[in-house]
Amino acid sequence: MPSINRRNFLRGLGVSIALPALESLGKTPAKTAKAKRFVCVSPNYGMNPGGFFPEQTGSDYALPTLLKPLGNHRQELTVFSNLDHPQVGGGHGCSNTLLNGVELKDTKDNPQRLLSLDEFLAENIGQKTRFPSLRLGSGGFSWSRAGVILPTEGNPTRVFARMFLDDNPKIKAKTKDHLREDASILDVVREDTQRLNRVLTRRDQAKLDEYLSAIRDVERKIQRRADWIDIPKPTASDKVIRGDDEMVVDLTYPYNTSVMYELMILALQANLTNIITFGHPGGNRLFPFEGISLGYHSLTHHGKRPDLLKELNIIETFYAQQFAGFMDRLKVARDAEGQSLLDSTIVMFGSGMGNASSHSSRNLPIMVAGGGFKHGKHHRFERQGRDGHPLCDLYVTILQQLGVETDRFSTSSANLNHLLG
Repeated sequence: MPSINRRNFLRGLGVSIALPALESLGKTPAKTAKAKRFVCVSPNYGMNPGGFFPEQTGSDYALPTLLKPLGNHRQELTVFSNLDHPQVGGGHGCSNTLLNGVELKDTKDNPQRLLSLDEFLAENIGQKTRFPSLRLGSGGFSWSRAGVILPTEGNPTRVFARMFLDDNPKIKAKTKDHLREDASILDVVREDTQRLNRVLTRRDQAKLDEYLSAIRDVERKIQRRADWIDIPKPTASDKVIRGDDEMVVDLTYPYNTSVMYELMILALQANLTNIITFGHPGGNRLFPFEGISLGYHSLTHHGKRPDLLKELNIIETFYAQQFAGFMDRLKVARDAEGQSLLDSTIVMFGSGMGNASSHSSRNLPIMVAGGGFKHGKHHRFERQGRDGHPLCDLYVTILQQLGVETDRFSTSSANLNHLLG
């Protein structure tokens, strides 16, 4: 077997060197958390605004076309209009800003500003599970504290294996060897930092000390992975990906969407993770649905042509139907404490793309369900010139509901507790 490059090995563990969590970015989870888990589902190109946003506000709004599949859950979800990220411009890149509210080009002086909501939650409420977070699907929108966009896994077979199949003993032994070799990263780094310290100013030395503290945090993460190696994974039937005599499972996209949702439920029930993101890809794939004649990307640039909007509606209705099915299963599934997964999990559906036809990042399609919130309404905010209400205000409320004591996140100005409390 070829040797494993140490740097690649560390990256494979999902480890990134960065500063430890700061008080201004949040504290440890509070004991009064009203929800336990967070799931975010995101279609890369958003949803057509004309079919997504209700015309009426309050609780008596008429369901628009794309929300009709969710009719059975209207009392368990909240719809928002005119939420967006004020500092984010248009273009395809805005899809990557959904959970952090900032663009890569604006963070060169401080890449840690790119840390996304899910990864921040993983630091706070994800450290006692096997996986601090699971990033599934395509079109990754999760960012590490080091300012790196993180990879996703869209293959259901590999997702199932990662969650429920124990590693081969030889691979496990090899991993242990590398963990022992990397037991003290600081020993390697100190050799360089001792020479560097001689030429650094006092301020730079203080900065270096912060990064050395961060490296100690990396060591703790490596040790945490080592602690899980010999803990058996939970067992689950592979029927979800293999099918049986009565059911044939199609693992190709987009037909595997329901399979991925089922795997997400299994992960939550087995307490494998508290944080999941699931992305639907962009691109110009030709969806294999009746009535579709053009690629997805081409259809999003519909220019309000009725024929193209009709085809786009087929795709986006499929997304809504699949999400509704996920909500159905969450409602009946129980966690380890016997609580409905929908009650104990905050589920967000949204995109960093507001109107794909114009590449607009304004008025993002955002819904929140479950999690012990007060639901059943459509809330519309007033726009201030070009900008809507900061989406990160919603994130502050989500963080607090999950027990993270903070009153700020990214570009937030307040919170939305008064609407969901």
